[in-house]
Amino acid sequence: MDQRRLLVATAISLLLLFAYQELVLSRYQRRQAAAPGPAASKAVPSPKPTPQPTPQLAGDLAADPTTGRFVNVETDVLRAAITTIGARVVHLQLKGYRRSVSDDSPLDLVEADPVLPLTLQLGAGTSDARLVYRPSLTDVVVRGGDVAEVALTAESPAGMQIEKRYRFTGNGYLFKFAATLSGSSHPPPSLGLIVTPLPPDSPTATASAIALVGDRLVEKALSKTAPAGETPFEASAWAGFATQYFLAVAMPVSGAMSAVLAGAGTLPIVRMDAEVVGRRAKFAMYAGPKDPEVLARAGHDLGRALNFGKFWFVAIPLLHALRALHRVTGNYGVAIIVLTALVKAATAPLTRVTFRNMREMQKIQPQMTKLRERFKDDQVALQKEVMELYRRHHVNPFSGCLPMVLQLPIFIGLYTTLSLAIELRHAPFALWINDLSAPDRLVVAGVGVPVLTALMGASMFLQQWLTPAQGDPTQQRMMMFMPLVFTFMFLKFPAGLVLYWLVNNLLTIGQQYLMLRSMK
Repeated sequence: MDQRRLLVATAISLLLLFAYQELVLSRYQRRQAAAPGPAASKAVPSPKPTPQPTPQLAGDLAADPTTGRFVNVETDVLRAAITTIGARVVHLQLKGYRRSVSDDSPLDLVEADPVLPLTLQLGAGTSDARLVYRPSLTDVVVRGGDVAEVALTAESPAGMQIEKRYRFTGNGYLFKFAATLSGSSHPPPSLGLIVTPLPPDSPTATASAIALVGDRLVEKALSKTAPAGETPFEASAWAGFATQYFLAVAMPVSGAMSAVLAGAGTLPIVRMDAEVVGRRAKFAMYAGPKDPEVLARAGHDLGRALNFGKFWFVAIPLLHALRALHRVTGNYGVAIIVLTALVKAATAPLTRVTFRNMREMQKIQPQMTKLRERFKDDQVALQKEVMELYRRHHVNPFSGCLPMVLQLPIFIGLYTTLSLAIELRHAPFALWINDLSAPDRLVVAGVGVPVLTALMGASMFLQQWLTPAQGDPTQQRMMMFMPLVFTFMFLKFPAGLVLYWLVNNLLTIGQQYLMLRSMK
């Protein structure tokens, strides 16, 4: 039975690894980092639509992003630049978020690529990317709840007049977009609005395509190359791209539209198709942080982009608790420590049951060894005698597993909370840890040393050493190897997660020490 306990412990460890795989790697596969674009100037220069062919060449959608004039837009939260070449968004800066810890310039959600967001696909192999638009305004400033519009007009070689109208609200990341066609007796039955991937905001940033299809959240990890085929997102409430902390998606003003993930040259794109009704197609666009409160205010079920997984009922309350603790402590690192201590206190009775069971199992190990030697050739008799031994000593070998299983949702919920909390991005803790969302590295002689991770690994070794030994020496050595595996796995984890694990280990060690003294 001690072998079964080892298998259970190993299974739980593998489950934790599986949780890491599902919560992090499967959703955020590393995408190939593109070359950085040019810097922005100071002002920052319903009915189901008819599907249309996906553009296969970047030339269909591409135009030089550095030419033409710019319409500069500034709101309370955004600073955007719309180029007159294609009336596309060439810069979209978030005023409340820095590019990096060492760079105070605003984070730009648009990469200066020849294929830019808000390009219109007019038909098979035709877009407005190279059309020269005439703007109604060159500078737009809007604050608070006020609304401002800018219209840009152009004429296609076929004589079709196109008007692209942007409508911004001063205090929101959601803006409206409408395209109106005139001057042609045969306008296209639908228009496709192009959304491009978010640029990496850190050396380890990754991204995925994302869509809310019906009531189901769909995420597709981006590979290093554009998708060879196309992935349809039928009846989508919204579709676009996401990173760990930011989101850029297009959506209908109401209802749902068809969208598709495809490739434009080497670049993956998402195209949302809207039926042209009365020579007009309407969209909305969200480009901003994956902050629960901000997403809720924006509407359109954008809050679903924060995927808290199957244990959302644990993760969401923990996120609110983390924010509340930060309001008290003023430091997210301290808030993580306090939250970990509170969770540990809440699960202390379960931990005590597990520890007591281990102690009881340890006491009968000598008798277990004798039984194995006595009945080594008769497994049926051995199992019978082992069960009788458990009955005499009132030991249930599985009673210690239930508390561990009950604690697993709390672990995964807290893990998810710390993984998705945008508040931890660039949040300092103490000493060398100036970003709780990045792996900790103390630079010594030009080499980054993962001090916090090493301390976490050492605490796991100490915790394992204090845990009552069960099984034969070979199995015990295997369990002592687990801290090394976890230390290696945590090397690339954000410092906030490592801090949580370290504090949890230290509290467990203290709890085990006190229980050992009380049981003597």
